[in-house]
Amino acid sequence: MKKKMFRLLSLVLCATLLCIPAMAAEATAPHLTPTAGPIRVWGTLTQLSDGGLLVRNSNQDDSLNEVILHGESILCLDAVTGEPMSTDDLKDGETIYAWVGPVMTMSLPPQATAILIVANIPADFSAPQYHEIRAVTPQAMIAIYPPPALTWTEVTTTDDKILKITDAAQLERYGSDDPVRLEDLVPGTRILTWTGTDGDISKVLVFPYTYSSYITCGEDGLLTVGTQVLSEKARLVGDETMLPLRAVAESVGMTVYWDAKTGANVARSDGSIVCSVDPGTGSVCCGDGSTISAASTLEDGTTYLSAGTLIQLLNLYVAG
Repeated sequence: MKKKMFRLLSLVLCATLLCIPAMAAEATAPHLTPTAGPIRVWGTLTQLSDGGLLVRNSNQDDSLNEVILHGESILCLDAVTGEPMSTDDLKDGETIYAWVGPVMTMSLPPQATAILIVANIPADFSAPQYHEIRAVTPQAMIAIYPPPALTWTEVTTTDDKILKITDAAQLERYGSDDPVRLEDLVPGTRILTWTGTDGDISKVLVFPYTYSSYITCGEDGLLTVGTQVLSEKARLVGDETMLPLRAVAESVGMTVYWDAKTGANVARSDGSIVCSVDPGTGSVCCGDGSTISAASTLEDGTTYLSAGTLIQLLNLYVAG
């Protein structure tokens, strides 16, 4: 137990040291913290009496060689076919791969919410891997309209893997017969990939996109939402990055209007309010009537809101 505690503390210390350059960058230029992706755990399964799933592997150098999984709606897929399974079909002693959210308890073993489990893995079979796309480098195309379909794209995942996916791969949408293209693989997309004996990706299962869009911020504050470059830039106020409320909200199809009493109001296409921001008050009124603390300011007629708050309210994925 002491060894495990030491490994966990070492990971926390390393993470802290790695954050120092990023913190320095935040103090000198606008900066967005990339969205955290899923974490992989693997091992043999033991079902616990409280409904939890203990996953344990024999790699003592793995800080997560023991994890307890929880979740009310865990997606479980067959490793070979990709077809849905019931967690009730999981058997004690079988090897599974699971992906969990980035938040875990400090208990030993740690506990986490499972996003996806891959089971029924045959012996000597290369199990499919679950990824969240952090950045995309598409194939360079000649400037003609309409542009021809991509024949390959290269994606960087949140666990720093670089995957080249070609049009030779079988692309499918999870839970839908709608066609999927390489162009649909944008930051924030989650995929399950199978690799052939030649090492190339042979199949990609694409899960429904859960974000309104994705956003990036350059060192000069230049903002891009999806493929749209915004005319308004991010600003650094103290050590906090602030985003132009109207420009970002309108880039994802929302409407922004000013009210003398409530300030800048962000509304969906159906007219429902996402939030109201009265600059300088230090709080934001959400559409459900709740209030959250958030920095805001009015500069040259433009309302700015703290990046973390606006990203959360608009459900944006931070690419990087």
